[in-house]
Amino acid sequence: MELIPLRKNSVALSTLALIAALGIVVRVFVHIPLIFGVVELTPGFLFSLLGGIIGGVPGGVVVGAITGLGGALAFAEPPLLPFLGNICLGIGSGYAIHFVINRDTLKYYLLVIIGAPIIGGFIPTFLISALYGVPIEIIIVSAIVDAIQTLIWVIPAVLIEKLIIRPIAGHYIYPETEQLELGEIEG
Repeated sequence: MELIPLRKNSVALSTLALIAALGIVVRVFVHIPLIFGVVELTPGFLFSLLGGIIGGVPGGVVVGAITGLGGALAFAEPPLLPFLGNICLGIGSGYAIHFVINRDTLKYYLLVIIGAPIIGGFIPTFLISALYGVPIEIIIVSAIVDAIQTLIWVIPAVLIEKLIIRPIAGHYIYPETEQLELGEIEG
């Protein structure tokens, strides 16, 4: 748990706040209805996923809630779906760091790339759509579409964290990882 950068780390908190702010704006203004009132395509998924990748489950929940609020305010689908769906996106991409210390291992990437579409895409869409009494055929199609959309957006999220955020602010956001790497080299 010490590798989650939310405790007393102003750079991590600022980075997550910036991602959340961008996420809410994109989620409000950029959405393409696929099945009107049920499923839409949006790059807003990227921000919730990125929040989880950077901040683990806590960061994913916070960024997902803020980004999901943007989706709920857009009124393109039932408000509960984008709100809880984006929180689940953050959880789906954030849980992996709780199991794997090194973000550059195949195990970490597989946990994120497989977990995010299932936890953040398929499950919330399936369950929330069922609550609204949507026919099962539409529920299944919607859940699969959200899982595929999550899979599409999780790859850029992983790459943005690795190629842009980590080189610029990684030593501030993940100071424990840097100490761990130095300890492995010395020991």
